[in-house]
Amino acid sequence: MVVRQRKVWDAATLYSRHKEGQVVSPDFQRGSVWNRTKKSEAIYSLLTIGLPEITLLEAEDGTYRILDGLQRVSSIIQFLDNEYAIKLDPTLTHLDGQLAEELEGKRFRDLPEHLQNRIRNAELGVVVYSGVSDFDVAREIFTRLNYKPTPLNEAELLYALTFSGEKSKLLAEVGREVSKRRMLGFALLSRGLAALSVARDWTEGDLNPEEEFKFSKFYDWLFKRTKKFLSEWDEETLARRAADLKVLHQSLKTEVGIDAVKSSYWWDFLGYALYEAEKKAVPAEEYGVELLPQRVKELSSLPAWRENVSQRNRQKPKVLAERFRILTDFFKRFLVPAERGS
Repeated sequence: MVVRQRKVWDAATLYSRHKEGQVVSPDFQRGSVWNRTKKSEAIYSLLTIGLPEITLLEAEDGTYRILDGLQRVSSIIQFLDNEYAIKLDPTLTHLDGQLAEELEGKRFRDLPEHLQNRIRNAELGVVVYSGVSDFDVAREIFTRLNYKPTPLNEAELLYALTFSGEKSKLLAEVGREVSKRRMLGFALLSRGLAALSVARDWTEGDLNPEEEFKFSKFYDWLFKRTKKFLSEWDEETLARRAADLKVLHQSLKTEVGIDAVKSSYWWDFLGYALYEAEKKAVPAEEYGVELLPQRVKELSSLPAWRENVSQRNRQKPKVLAERFRILTDFFKRFLVPAERGS
């Protein structure tokens, strides 16, 4: 008969039992596969929000086989053994910035005593299955535990973290007409609207370029911008601008031959284009036919843009930041006269 019990161990208990050979990995488990950043994030989570439960199978000889949580267990054991120094994602340290600073670049032995003790005493939820003598039963438990739901992609995470009631639903609905792929349309519209928001802030003098482009992760920057325009624009404004972006997207495809869904950085460009259309009081449909092809041609002629686009298959934050710099400089030539003349 299979018995399931919930227990609480601290990290020191897990470590000592592992060193004594009481906690081991079964043959059908994969080895340690997390990189240093993922392991570091596990240590940071252990000290802030905690880690998900680990699941163990208690064998007849009193040892424990790890059924679920091997990567978390390995991260803790290896850190306590000084096998790696902490390397955190700087965009995911808002829970405790001071803790992140204390941990960054340090091995366990390098930490102050109070922080070493805090790690040793950090609690872990442990689920223990006992009464399992058949290997096939153990393997079935392992398999069922690892039937994980499909994780959120970046677009879905953006939607969840920036959700703002009916406004988000409205943007998601329009986005589905752009792309049906798991909230991709929402994310693409957010890119365009974020660029529109940048153009507006720039002309109104509210944009600090140095601060604006010091983002280390594109989606972290987009998250902040999306929350900003969702909070500031009413539903009618949001619906109109989203619809206009959709029109410009179609024009870019039919008039120029660029599918902005497949080359998503063009949505940044479309945001600036929509701003110019608004400043010139030109409907999006007319702008898309008359001015958009000309703007694409002018932008594409810039050596900096051609060089930047050549790196599009390596979507690194610095590349994305540089694209925004090029776009901003490019559109300043058109936005400045329009703003000053208004």
